[in-house]
Amino acid sequence: MSSRLVSRGAVAWSGWAVVLAAAFSPMAAQAGIFDDDEARRAILDLRQQRTQDTDALNAQIKALSAQVDVLKRSLLEMNATIEQLRGELASSRGGNEVLQRDVAELQRKQKDAQASLDERMRKLEPQSVTVDGKTFLAEADEKRDFDEALARLRAADFTAGAAALNSFLKRYPNTGYRESAQYWQGNAHYGLREYKEAIQSFKALVERAPDHARTPEALLSIANCQVELKDSDAARRTLEQLVKQYPQTEAAQAARDRLLTMSSAGKPRKGK
Repeated sequence: MSSRLVSRGAVAWSGWAVVLAAAFSPMAAQAGIFDDDEARRAILDLRQQRTQDTDALNAQIKALSAQVDVLKRSLLEMNATIEQLRGELASSRGGNEVLQRDVAELQRKQKDAQASLDERMRKLEPQSVTVDGKTFLAEADEKRDFDEALARLRAADFTAGAAALNSFLKRYPNTGYRESAQYWQGNAHYGLREYKEAIQSFKALVERAPDHARTPEALLSIANCQVELKDSDAARRTLEQLVKQYPQTEAAQAARDRLLTMSSAGKPRKGK
């Protein structure tokens, strides 16, 4: 029985070695993954997408600039009106209280218009966000898209959540949310019982950011997926890796408990 498991493990590791070699070898990438035409199309598609994104952003900026111009003109008109009212107030004491109220109202409107302008300008500026212990700058649309994808997962809509996170990672390939998005993407696939896809997402996080706060949890989730796939040997190796690399984490303690359970389950009963 043990020799059969070793043989299966060797075959599995051999398969992974082939996949990894193909994925990371520049020659294999040139000869086996994309031909020249596909590479050119990929580059052209990427350039076209980037151009579309840039055009969309420029259009938004142009529209906002037009609104800013309107607000500026309104502010100038208000200032002129205020000065006019001040002159009338100085030359005529009749209706003094009414004029003072008018001036106060115009000043209030001016303040509101300035606040509105400042708010619109702030929406164009990147915001500082902190997620899973990582602080970075994110665009307003980028933050909104990530929050919406996470909301779908919290509502247990794993299909919509997985699709939203896949789209998010394609739209923002260099996002500061990337590690957190990969972690939740793996959880979405796990919720859909797509264990192989979940392992891919979790491993992408582990390999990309071994020091990320979610990495120990990702390793524990990988082991859970391997158990679901009936690959106990792989699950044991993953749990041992977790305990060795992140011994002080809660995930490592859970891994130790799981290893004890697996060891107990594997021991033969007395008298047999």
